[in-house]
Amino acid sequence: MRPIAVDDFCRLKFLSNVTFSPEGKTACLTVTEADRKKNAYRSCLYLRRDGKLRKLTTFGKESSFRYLDEDTILFPGKREEDGENKLESRFYRISLSGGEAELAYTFPIPVSRVLPLPGGDLLVEGTTFPGFEDLYLGDPKLLAAYEKHRKENEDYEEISQVPWWWNGSTYTKGAYQSLFRYDVRRKKLHRLTERNENVFEVKLSRDKTAVYYMSTPVRPLLTMIGSSSLRRLTLADGSVTTLAADSEHFALAGYDVGEHFLLVLASDVRYGLNTDTDFYRLDETTGELTLYAKHGESIGSSVGSDVRYGGGRSLKMVGDVCYFISTRYDSAKLYKLDSGVISPVVDRDGSVDCFDVCGDELLLVGLYDMRPQELYDGRGRRLSRFHDAALRGRYVACPETLNVERDGYDVHGFVLKPMDYDPAKKYPVILDVHGGPKTVYGPVFYHEMQYWAGKGYFVIFCNPTGSDGRGAFMDIRGKYGTVDFDDIMAFCDAALAAYPAMDAENLFETGGSYGGFMTNWIIGHTDRFRACASQRSISNWLSFYGVSDIGVEFAVDQNAADPWGDPEKLWWHSPMKYADRVRTPTLFIHALEDYRCPVDQGYQMFASLVAHGVESKLVCFRGENHELSRSGKPAHRLKRLNEITGWFDSHRG
Repeated sequence: MRPIAVDDFCRLKFLSNVTFSPEGKTACLTVTEADRKKNAYRSCLYLRRDGKLRKLTTFGKESSFRYLDEDTILFPGKREEDGENKLESRFYRISLSGGEAELAYTFPIPVSRVLPLPGGDLLVEGTTFPGFEDLYLGDPKLLAAYEKHRKENEDYEEISQVPWWWNGSTYTKGAYQSLFRYDVRRKKLHRLTERNENVFEVKLSRDKTAVYYMSTPVRPLLTMIGSSSLRRLTLADGSVTTLAADSEHFALAGYDVGEHFLLVLASDVRYGLNTDTDFYRLDETTGELTLYAKHGESIGSSVGSDVRYGGGRSLKMVGDVCYFISTRYDSAKLYKLDSGVISPVVDRDGSVDCFDVCGDELLLVGLYDMRPQELYDGRGRRLSRFHDAALRGRYVACPETLNVERDGYDVHGFVLKPMDYDPAKKYPVILDVHGGPKTVYGPVFYHEMQYWAGKGYFVIFCNPTGSDGRGAFMDIRGKYGTVDFDDIMAFCDAALAAYPAMDAENLFETGGSYGGFMTNWIIGHTDRFRACASQRSISNWLSFYGVSDIGVEFAVDQNAADPWGDPEKLWWHSPMKYADRVRTPTLFIHALEDYRCPVDQGYQMFASLVAHGVESKLVCFRGENHELSRSGKPAHRLKRLNEITGWFDSHRG
């Protein structure tokens, strides 16, 4: 038996976007893997037909796609480097009957989504640039003017919006998404939505005579809640109707198109930004919006893992029945909503990461049985064997459940035993704190945890107050560093008591994002850990305000305070306030292009520890963002994990 190696994530396949053909005769999905030589990732399309999977494309840049018909798939990419327009988008067509991919459409602007319309035209979602709103017309003179403007101003950022950047992207420059109709015969785009209107969640009506979309105005202040509306655009005459809109106590979160009504997801914002949605029924004839089913849990999987790349469908209407993924307790399962009643479809511990339904057939990408992602059917049968070779002969620790009773609730967690575990020996322990905080740890494969278990560490992790999957349990506004800290310490105590082989003199701790905040908090409130590793953290709520891409509303919402009304409360909840108490050697990991938890948060905490004579180290990664540990370049992911593990190894007693 061999341990999981530090670079074994490079041997894994990451599955996403599983989609049936219109009639369900085939299905396609995206499969991504690390490319060590190019220090990047390769994504290809795989086709499932007659019960067999085969690679459909091989270029390595096919991350998204859609079926045009039962035999044809359309996907974006740039396979030729000719042409001077750096903005243009190219889409390729490939036949499932065989042959090479062929260039199908070229658009003069960045295009993120294409939907086929009756008669051969296309509905296109593309980018509009302020000041150059007509670039979609393909005028070479306007393109030249745009390029000249871009070059002349590449050393400057003119900011008129909040937020002005977005994690995983860059400065937004005020760009927004618009809808266009593409005349295939004339090869021309025609604008459908207004200037200064940002669109997302675009769907066609069942008869393809209208398009639905979510809309927000493009204005100096962009808010997370309070500015969205659901609209319908009639393609025949271009008329637009607003069907539903945010209000003070009602926030739209999404929708889907049923056979007889629209299903709308919305919340009453009773728990602020993190309030989970309920289901509403929208009658387009009367305009009546009525509560259809109370849900009060998240949509999609919030179960943490570092063996994913890409996304996929988390909700789909089939007729008037809605299938959806929801995280409950520590697992993400598949449910259906039928006639106002919610019932489980795939009730299995683990995580459904994405799915599709066609007729009686169901396919899903799942994290089950302590394996990386595989393809499964609706009965839970594994249909792919992507990881048989990678796991053969490897030690994979199975999580043992550990629940800790608190004041009227329990803290649910897990323990991974080290490889070659002997209860008569003593082993070091790593406590890992999840991000969010509105996410969960579950019984799924986590590469870094398995690596640590293979190196002889116990790994313990739990879901404290603030975690997802338990309704109001996730409401931690104004409580950061209080009940959550107590929950985590109580879980740590319980783990040490339940497993005498854990060495209390060799405790280590790490966490990222919210887990990084908690790491910074822990070192200022206890000296029980020999060393800690704080990743992509928050250290100072006052300086976090307005700098993060979510920092205006998120900081105020989560702390129940703002810098003018109650700066003392923001400072009280800031780990920086307690930096003079820290004695624990601490490693800080940050990405320089992390706009979610900007690098200054790590700088401040690191500098504070150095100022007080505490052993510290800061490692920063260029070209990475908040997703470093999950989708960072392979070499950077290796460097990060080696830095953390080496820090712990070097501080063992």
